[in-house]
Amino acid sequence: MVESAIFGQAMREYLRPRRLLPWLALAAVCLVLASLWRQLEPGATAQQRYMNVSSILVFRILALVSAIFTTAIVSQEVEQRTIVYLLTRPVQRWKLLLIRYGASVLVVALVSLIAAALASFGAYSGRPLSNPLFLKDAEALIVGAFAYGALFLFVSLLFNRALIICALFAFGWEASISNMPGEMYRMSIFSYLQAIAEHPNTESNRLLGFISGALGDNAISRGSAYTTLIVMTVVLLGISAWWFTQFEYVPREDAE
Repeated sequence: MVESAIFGQAMREYLRPRRLLPWLALAAVCLVLASLWRQLEPGATAQQRYMNVSSILVFRILALVSAIFTTAIVSQEVEQRTIVYLLTRPVQRWKLLLIRYGASVLVVALVSLIAAALASFGAYSGRPLSNPLFLKDAEALIVGAFAYGALFLFVSLLFNRALIICALFAFGWEASISNMPGEMYRMSIFSYLQAIAEHPNTESNRLLGFISGALGDNAISRGSAYTTLIVMTVVLLGISAWWFTQFEYVPREDAE
């Protein structure tokens, strides 16, 4: 089928060693950091070490890798002047967009899960199955891959150089808004992923709490977090599919 061929081609693009290996190397940093955390904080338990590395690095990797892979779905084709060939495929535009989105979500989730598994391996001294938080974190990472992907896909259809906007969102907005007082944290995808992961509250210094996004009060329930992110994802994908169908995309003349 044409759809299977499109999905397979997208997966081959995303899984090229040149594109994937840097992310796997970054995931390996989670292993190193979790292993060395006992030197940084000697009194921390294995669970605390894992939680710190998960919040500080694993969920940041999720957001950043999603920004890079998802914005490439359309903007890379426009900048490389291959968008014309992409749109000549004998498949409806909305379906083409969602198939490539699905491939990016799969790769983003895979990289994020590897990072979480390595963090668990390092924190629990080679006994990752002893980690009671891993399964809920895995749920949150998979949901996050869909949610971040839907948001970044929509942004990439609206703006040129969308990667800059999405990267600023991943590292600026998401890293700080969850620490804001009041109800501001509800405007962060990360806050909803925290609610799904259900990490227990632990005492930590303010710098570490700020970096991990744990300073704010998160009153979002797990069920509410799931509902909000699923609705957001479906709505953004629907708008993106309509937008991609209605508007023309041509090669950028200023692309090098």
